[in-house]
Amino acid sequence: MSEVQRSLKVPELEQAFMNDDHHEAARLLEAVGRAREEGDDHAVREAFAAFVEFNREHFAREDELMERVGFPQKDYHRQEHAAHLARWEALLAGLEDGSLQGADLVSALDDEIIPWYQRHFTTMDALLARFAERAAGE
Repeated sequence: MSEVQRSLKVPELEQAFMNDDHHEAARLLEAVGRAREEGDDHAVREAFAAFVEFNREHFAREDELMERVGFPQKDYHRQEHAAHLARWEALLAGLEDGSLQGADLVSALDDEIIPWYQRHFTTMDALLARFAERAAGE
């Protein structure tokens, strides 16, 4: 079991697409970790780029759900997405221009990305999933 698998626990929520997306995000983070373990900075960049692009799409799917069900915390939730996506894009830019190395990204994974994702899964996304499930039942 890798460090990402040990660190990132993906809860099962009331929205199937969220569960699928969260497992895919964990798989993509795992690919970043494997590339770093292999010492391949190019593969680290490619894997992290895939993670960032996937999350751009995932966040758009959540944004659409929040809009559709009238989620009361949608503005805050969107701000969280935007702030973290901007940070990840900055990290990716650093990898691409050489100002950041794979080891630096691993530190960001351990110190920022995985802890944030874990909190986000279990708080904001859990609230959204429950709210959407209740809204569907009305």
